[in-house]
Amino acid sequence: MIRVALAGCGVVGSELLRLIREQALNLAREDGIRLEIVRVLVRRPEAVRDVAFPRDRFTGDHASFLAVHADVVVEAMGGTSHALKLARRTLEQGRRFVTANKALLAAHGPELAALALRHGGSIDFEAAVGGGVPVVRALRDSLASSGVIGLRGILNGTTNYILTRVAEGTSFADALARAKHLGFAESDPARDLSGEDSADKIAVLGWVAFGTAPETIAIRTRGIVKIADRLAADARAFNGVPRLVAEVRRLPEGLAAAVEPCIVSADSELGRTNDERNIVLLETRWNGSIVLSGPGAGGQPTAAVLLADIRRAARALAPACSTAPPSVAESQKHRWAVSIRRTPGVAYDLRAHLQEAGLRAEKVEVDSAAGVVRAALEAVPWQKVERLSNALTDASLQPVVSRFELGR
Repeated sequence: MIRVALAGCGVVGSELLRLIREQALNLAREDGIRLEIVRVLVRRPEAVRDVAFPRDRFTGDHASFLAVHADVVVEAMGGTSHALKLARRTLEQGRRFVTANKALLAAHGPELAALALRHGGSIDFEAAVGGGVPVVRALRDSLASSGVIGLRGILNGTTNYILTRVAEGTSFADALARAKHLGFAESDPARDLSGEDSADKIAVLGWVAFGTAPETIAIRTRGIVKIADRLAADARAFNGVPRLVAEVRRLPEGLAAAVEPCIVSADSELGRTNDERNIVLLETRWNGSIVLSGPGAGGQPTAAVLLADIRRAARALAPACSTAPPSVAESQKHRWAVSIRRTPGVAYDLRAHLQEAGLRAEKVEVDSAAGVVRAALEAVPWQKVERLSNALTDASLQPVVSRFELGR
């Protein structure tokens, strides 16, 4: 009998309760174990829930939840304040801690891993990154000796679903409403749309892959708030598709990381990853390129991975941080696409701004119907494009800047 305490019974937590009940016979047959949920921490124990579970095991009292005897504590409530207290208490007692909380790990991952190691507990967090994409386990186990050079991909199912729909002609507002209806977006999707959710995830992957503490990794983060419709229009004009791409790469001077809108080929791995699906492209020194993909949003995929972590909870693994490369400002050159809005009474000489910024355009076109001027730029570091973007913003030209990856 493995006693499990669950913190949080929202979309993911309730799906986990259902899954444990449905898989009880399989768990007993395949692993010879029986899971018993001994306590569930919720904000409102008296609320009616669409899940078959004894009401007397719900509690809103943190102290009584922490005091219950459990072999495994599962955190699915989100946030960092209460989650951090719960994680510390669990690991200090030498117990096994399973979480889907990428924000907690991005801010406190190494501390919690050290607590687990010191007290003989363990921390597992496959569900925190990529939903149903087994990238954490692959980096920890299968690829631990493969010499990972870098990884990039789509790590947020909410934004990918929205961009897929917007690329097909749906408005951003309608796509977001549909994502919420399908359970692919939270009631407050601000962290998804701003890119912060993807930034937390790429920080965690940078930690697992390279050992650098996630809170020290500087991540250039740009989301799709207020630009999704025009980003999709720009992508169509260049015969590409829009994606929000996260990446981290080891450079000679350290780690470079970014989350930003990109225009990619529809035939590329990223371009073929539609709707709520996630994908991670791993570049390794010894095994070449490896692709991992799967569902990235919704309660069921996350709950399934949480259950897999519970089954593996006896294995206390912690990424080593002793030889971690530092985080650095990226000096790599990329191609870029920029568009500006043609506003009556506002000068819109994009070529003049490019010349002033010392940039060259591979292509400039005027879309009179959309009232937009677009340009595909030569390969330059982000810092030069950022200065251009700031100058265009100061000139009231409403720039949208994206990585231009067509032809990669």
